[in-house]
Amino acid sequence: MIGKIRYGNTTIQYRIIKSKRRKTSEIQIDQHGVVFRVPAQKSNEQIKRTIEQKKQWIYKKQLEFATRPAIVATRKYSQSFIVRRVKHYSEILQVRPARISFKKLRGRWGSMTSKNMLNLSEDLTKAPKSVIDYVVLHELCHIKIREHSFKFWELVGKYMPEYEKQKEWLEYNGKSIL
Repeated sequence: MIGKIRYGNTTIQYRIIKSKRRKTSEIQIDQHGVVFRVPAQKSNEQIKRTIEQKKQWIYKKQLEFATRPAIVATRKYSQSFIVRRVKHYSEILQVRPARISFKKLRGRWGSMTSKNMLNLSEDLTKAPKSVIDYVVLHELCHIKIREHSFKFWELVGKYMPEYEKQKEWLEYNGKSIL
Protein backbone atom coordinates (compact mmCIF):
# COMPACT_ATOMS: atom_id res chain seq x y z
CA MET A 1 0.00 0.00 0.00
CA ILE A 2 1.31 3.46 -0.91
CA GLY A 3 0.38 6.66 0.90
CA LYS A 4 1.30 10.32 1.25
CA ILE A 5 1.44 12.82 4.11
CA ARG A 6 2.25 16.51 4.18
CA TYR A 7 4.90 18.09 6.36
CA GLY A 8 5.06 21.83 5.79
CA ASN A 9 5.45 22.36 2.03
CA THR A 10 6.77 18.82 1.52
CA THR A 11 4.82 15.74 0.52
CA ILE A 12 6.28 12.55 1.92
CA GLN A 13 5.42 9.43 0.00
CA TYR A 14 5.65 6.10 1.84
CA ARG A 15 5.00 2.43 1.33
CA ILE A 16 3.42 0.08 3.87
CA ILE A 17 4.37 -3.58 4.03
CA LYS A 18 2.35 -5.80 6.35
CA SER A 19 3.69 -9.11 7.56
CA LYS A 20 2.11 -11.88 9.64
CA ARG A 21 5.54 -12.75 11.09
CA ARG A 22 6.32 -9.20 12.26
CA LYS A 23 5.60 -8.33 15.89
CA THR A 24 6.78 -4.69 15.90
CA SER A 25 6.65 -1.77 13.51
CA GLU A 26 9.71 -0.37 11.77
CA ILE A 27 10.37 2.70 9.64
CA GLN A 28 13.08 2.40 6.98
CA ILE A 29 14.39 5.44 5.13
CA ASP A 30 16.87 5.01 2.28
CA GLN A 31 17.57 6.18 -1.26
CA HIS A 32 14.38 4.46 -2.44
CA GLY A 33 12.09 6.30 -0.02
CA VAL A 34 10.16 5.56 3.16
CA VAL A 35 8.91 2.09 4.05
CA PHE A 36 6.77 1.13 7.06
CA ARG A 37 7.01 -2.51 7.97
CA VAL A 38 4.17 -3.39 10.32
CA PRO A 39 2.44 -6.44 11.82
CA ALA A 40 -0.47 -7.66 9.67
CA GLN A 41 -3.00 -7.12 12.47
CA LYS A 42 -2.22 -3.40 12.74
CA SER A 43 -5.16 -1.38 11.39
CA ASN A 44 -4.76 1.27 8.71
CA GLU A 45 -6.00 3.84 11.24
CA GLN A 46 -3.22 2.88 13.69
CA ILE A 47 -0.65 3.05 10.91
CA LYS A 48 -1.82 6.50 9.79
CA ARG A 49 -1.73 7.75 13.38
CA THR A 50 1.86 6.51 13.79
CA ILE A 51 2.91 8.09 10.50
CA GLU A 52 1.31 11.37 11.53
CA GLN A 53 3.20 11.31 14.86
CA LYS A 54 6.51 10.50 13.15
CA LYS A 55 6.32 12.80 10.12
CA GLN A 56 8.74 15.42 11.50
CA TRP A 57 11.29 12.71 12.32
CA ILE A 58 10.80 11.14 8.86
CA TYR A 59 11.28 14.51 7.17
CA LYS A 60 14.52 15.15 9.12
CA LYS A 61 15.88 11.70 8.27
CA GLN A 62 15.06 12.16 4.58
CA LEU A 63 16.82 15.53 4.67
CA GLU A 64 19.89 14.01 6.34
CA PHE A 65 19.91 11.26 3.74
CA ALA A 66 19.64 13.69 0.84
CA THR A 67 22.39 16.00 2.11
CA ARG A 68 24.84 13.26 3.10
CA PRO A 69 27.52 12.33 0.56
CA ALA A 70 26.18 9.79 -1.91
CA ILE A 71 27.67 6.81 -0.11
CA VAL A 72 24.42 4.90 -0.25
CA ALA A 73 23.22 5.47 -3.78
CA THR A 74 26.11 3.70 -5.46
CA ARG A 75 28.94 1.45 -4.45
CA LYS A 76 31.59 4.00 -3.62
CA TYR A 77 34.40 1.51 -3.24
CA SER A 78 34.84 -1.80 -4.97
CA GLN A 79 35.58 -5.08 -3.28
CA SER A 80 39.02 -4.99 -4.88
CA PHE A 81 39.67 -1.69 -3.09
CA ILE A 82 38.76 -3.34 0.21
CA VAL A 83 41.03 -6.31 -0.55
CA ARG A 84 43.88 -3.82 -1.05
CA ARG A 85 43.07 -2.30 2.36
CA VAL A 86 43.16 -5.81 3.87
CA LYS A 87 46.62 -6.33 2.37
CA HIS A 88 47.74 -2.93 3.65
CA TYR A 89 46.69 -3.60 7.25
CA SER A 90 47.86 -7.22 7.07
CA GLU A 91 51.37 -5.96 6.34
CA ILE A 92 51.23 -3.42 9.16
CA LEU A 93 49.97 -5.98 11.68
CA GLN A 94 52.14 -8.76 10.23
CA VAL A 95 49.16 -11.12 9.98
CA ARG A 96 47.57 -12.91 7.07
CA PRO A 97 43.96 -13.99 6.66
CA ALA A 98 43.55 -17.46 5.14
CA ARG A 99 40.79 -16.19 2.86
CA ILE A 100 38.71 -13.05 2.25
CA SER A 101 35.01 -13.44 1.49
CA PHE A 102 32.27 -10.89 0.87
CA LYS A 103 28.89 -12.03 2.12
CA LYS A 104 25.47 -10.70 3.01
CA LEU A 105 26.11 -10.51 6.75
CA ARG A 106 23.14 -9.67 8.91
CA GLY A 107 23.80 -7.34 11.79
CA ARG A 108 27.56 -7.11 11.44
CA TRP A 109 30.21 -5.71 9.16
CA GLY A 110 32.80 -8.43 9.39
CA SER A 111 33.99 -11.52 11.21
CA MET A 112 37.17 -13.52 11.60
CA THR A 113 36.83 -17.26 11.97
CA SER A 114 39.01 -19.43 14.17
CA LYS A 115 40.76 -20.53 10.95
CA ASN A 116 41.55 -16.89 10.09
CA MET A 117 38.99 -16.64 7.31
CA LEU A 118 37.92 -13.02 6.95
CA ASN A 119 34.24 -12.44 6.14
CA LEU A 120 33.21 -8.91 5.19
CA SER A 121 29.77 -7.50 4.52
CA GLU A 122 28.97 -6.79 0.87
CA ASP A 123 27.47 -3.51 2.10
CA LEU A 124 30.83 -2.34 3.40
CA THR A 125 31.57 -1.08 -0.13
CA LYS A 126 29.05 1.71 0.52
CA ALA A 127 30.83 3.02 3.62
CA PRO A 128 33.40 5.82 3.73
CA LYS A 129 37.06 4.83 3.42
CA SER A 130 37.81 5.54 7.09
CA VAL A 131 35.00 3.18 8.15
CA ILE A 132 36.20 0.47 5.75
CA ASP A 133 39.68 0.83 7.22
CA TYR A 134 38.28 0.52 10.73
CA VAL A 135 36.31 -2.66 9.97
CA VAL A 136 39.27 -4.23 8.17
CA LEU A 137 41.69 -3.33 10.97
CA HIS A 138 39.24 -4.52 13.63
CA GLU A 139 38.82 -7.92 12.03
CA LEU A 140 42.54 -8.38 11.32
CA CYS A 141 43.34 -7.57 14.95
CA HIS A 142 41.25 -10.64 15.83
CA ILE A 143 43.96 -12.82 14.30
CA LYS A 144 46.18 -11.67 17.16
CA ILE A 145 43.57 -11.26 19.90
CA ARG A 146 40.33 -13.25 19.56
CA GLU A 147 38.13 -11.39 22.05
CA HIS A 148 37.19 -7.75 22.62
CA SER A 149 39.42 -7.32 25.66
CA PHE A 150 41.23 -4.17 26.75
CA LYS A 151 44.34 -5.46 24.93
CA PHE A 152 42.31 -5.89 21.74
CA TRP A 153 41.05 -2.29 21.78
CA GLU A 154 44.53 -1.11 22.69
CA LEU A 155 45.85 -2.87 19.55
CA VAL A 156 43.15 -1.30 17.36
CA GLY A 157 43.87 2.11 18.90
CA LYS A 158 47.59 1.73 18.26
CA TYR A 159 46.98 1.71 14.49
CA MET A 160 43.84 3.88 14.45
CA PRO A 161 43.80 6.26 17.44
CA GLU A 162 40.38 7.69 16.52
CA TYR A 163 38.66 4.35 15.82
CA GLU A 164 35.75 5.33 18.09
CA LYS A 165 34.63 7.91 15.51
CA GLN A 166 34.31 5.12 12.94
CA LYS A 167 32.37 2.95 15.41
CA GLU A 168 30.01 5.88 16.03
CA TRP A 169 29.55 6.40 12.29
CA LEU A 170 28.54 2.74 11.92
CA GLU A 171 26.14 2.95 14.86
CA TYR A 172 24.51 6.10 13.51
CA ASN A 173 24.56 5.45 9.75
CA GLY A 174 25.06 1.71 9.42
CA LYS A 175 21.42 0.74 8.95
CA SER A 176 21.02 3.19 6.09
CA ILE A 177 23.61 1.38 3.96
CA LEU A 178 22.49 -2.18 4.68
